[in-house]
Amino acid sequence: MNAKTIVITGCSTGFGRVTALQLAEHGWRVVATVRREADRLDLLAEAAARNVSERLLVVLCDITLPADVARLAQSVHEMASGLDALLNNAGTGYGGPLELLPLADVQAQLEVNLYGHLAVTQALLPDLKAARGTLINVSSIGGWLAFPLYGPYHMSKFALNAMSEVLRVELAPFGVKVVILAPAASPTPIWETGLRRIHASSVFSNMGDYARLAAAMERRARQTAASGFPPELFARTVLRILNSRRPASLYYVPAWAGLMVAGRRLLPDWLWDWGVRRVLGW
Repeated sequence: MNAKTIVITGCSTGFGRVTALQLAEHGWRVVATVRREADRLDLLAEAAARNVSERLLVVLCDITLPADVARLAQSVHEMASGLDALLNNAGTGYGGPLELLPLADVQAQLEVNLYGHLAVTQALLPDLKAARGTLINVSSIGGWLAFPLYGPYHMSKFALNAMSEVLRVELAPFGVKVVILAPAASPTPIWETGLRRIHASSVFSNMGDYARLAAAMERRARQTAASGFPPELFARTVLRILNSRRPASLYYVPAWAGLMVAGRRLLPDWLWDWGVRRVLGW
C-alpha cells in the first residue's frame, strides 16, 4: 500500500515543523514548505537524525508568491496520483493600534494568513479532489476572540474561518473534507517574531496615547510565549483528524480552548470589553 501524501506549509519552526516530522514518523509522505534555504537544510538534518529523510520532501515556497505556489503544485502533481491532505499552517503576526497601523502592514498580514492559504488551496485542489482528501486550515482561538493591538492577526483569522466554512460546503460533493484547527497559545516563535516586527516598525516609536496599552500587551505576549500547550499536541491532533473517516469541522487545541470561545459568546459585549480592559489596565 502506497504511503499517503500531505502538504504542510510553514514548516521552518513551530507547529508546521513538529507536525511534518511526526507525520513522517507515522509513515506519511510529507511535502513541507519553508521560505529560506537555511531552514530547508536544518529541517532535512533533523529528518535525517530521525531516520525519516526518505518520507520528507522540503521545498522552498513563499505562499504569497504565485510562481512559488505554481511550482509547489507542479511538484505535488508529478509525485503523487492525488493528494491525501493539505495543512494550511503558514502564518505570521502584525500588530499595533489600528488608528496608527500602516495599511501596508494589514495587507501583508492578509497576504500570508488568508490570501496565501487560498492560493495554495486553489493550486492543489485538483489533486486533493482526486484523492477525496482532507483540507485542514489552521486558524486560532483568535478567530473568535479579538484583543487590542492584534487587529490584523484577528482580522485574518476571522476571515480564514469564513473561507473554511464556504469551502466545506462547496467541496462536499467532491468528497473533500474541510476542517478548522483552532489552537490556543503555545510557545512557538510566532510570538517573538511578532514582537520584533512591532519594535522595528515606525508605529512602535510613535505609540503616543497607546504606549501604556502597548506595554501591557507586550508583557502578556511574553508570558504567553513562555507558556501554553506543547506543539506536539497540535501534531497529534492533526494525526487524529487524518485518521478519522468523518472528522469534525472544528477542533480546538487543547480541547478546553473551546470553553473560552463558548464563554465569550455568552457574555454581553460590555462585560467582555470591561474584562479585557481591566486585565490590561486600559
